[in-house]
Amino acid sequence: MPNLTIRIEDELKKEAAKQAKKMGISVTLVVKNALKNFVEAKKVIIKEQEIEVLEVTPDIQKKMDKVAKILDKL
Repeated sequence: MPNLTIRIEDELKKEAAKQAKKMGISVTLVVKNALKNFVEAKKVIIKEQEIEVLEVTPDIQKKMDKVAKILDKL
């Protein structure tokens, strides 16, 4: 299994480790769970603001192409 190296503030690392220890889990488990949730939900919450990525389906792409043609004529 590959490793992932991230840079975070010392205080955040300490607080995360402290909270994880209280819950009887590892910080690794917390990070893996967050990444799994991100992949499954296709969205991320940053400072209580949700950023949602719109999946461009073929139907949406057709509509976007129509709008682009209209805008090109303006």
